[in-house]
Amino acid sequence: MAFLIADSGATKTEWSLSNGGQQETIFTEGLNPYYHTTESIVDVIKHDLFPELDEEIEKVHFYGAGCDSEAKETIVRQALESVFDKANINIYHDLMGAARACFLREPGIACILGTGSNSCLYDGEEIVEHIHSLAFILGDEGSAGYFGKKLINKYFRFEVPEDLKEDLEANYNMSLEHITKGLYDGSQKSRFIASYGAFLGDHPDHPFIREMLYEGFDNFISRIVLKYSNATDHEVRFIGSVAHAYQDLIKEILAKYDLEAGLFVKNPMKRLVKYHSAEVN
Repeated sequence: MAFLIADSGATKTEWSLSNGGQQETIFTEGLNPYYHTTESIVDVIKHDLFPELDEEIEKVHFYGAGCDSEAKETIVRQALESVFDKANINIYHDLMGAARACFLREPGIACILGTGSNSCLYDGEEIVEHIHSLAFILGDEGSAGYFGKKLINKYFRFEVPEDLKEDLEANYNMSLEHITKGLYDGSQKSRFIASYGAFLGDHPDHPFIREMLYEGFDNFISRIVLKYSNATDHEVRFIGSVAHAYQDLIKEILAKYDLEAGLFVKNPMKRLVKYHSAEVN
């Protein structure tokens, strides 16, 4: 049986085609229904995905950022049903993808730290508790977007040390006009702000940067993870590039709160394939 699994975030969508034990990976742009219409999703699939497919798809599992309400899910579902008209379509929020990739069918606290952040308590089948991330404007603690926002704020408050300030100005456009335009006029606001968060990864051992990182991850753990029911009884696992890059610091903070650190998975696709392959076999 040929089936597709999609992991769609703010930046890109990774598609894994499975057929008789064979795997093929295809990338398209992110298909977030907050930024895409049904028509634009169809266009991306037809232009970027279809040329790579040479067989009929029987089932699609789509895990998407932004698929957090019936209305947003409908945008994606209508697009997928129109292009895969003979396939069984399943759509999930990316948080379910994180939970399944982190734990497969075991319970625990699953966390996303990438462009944005999110988390849930998973019982091995369903998400049983979810503390809202509040998105990059109000929350998203510990994410690239959160750190990008903090860095920009500190730059315009003259709080960035001179050595870092020079490097920041040499490698990033720090024009207030440019930043304001990207924040208010751009279609991918969180991704734009998150791009500035990458600067922290260039200087992770600088005391100023380390303090920023510690504060962001501590906020995520103490104000979110620790508030799940019986949090210290559960293993905490992470998905995402930010979590993977700073796992040693995150483990240090988890230990401070007597929380058990588990897997740090940079890319969830292999484990999602494992999860769904078990359904087929």
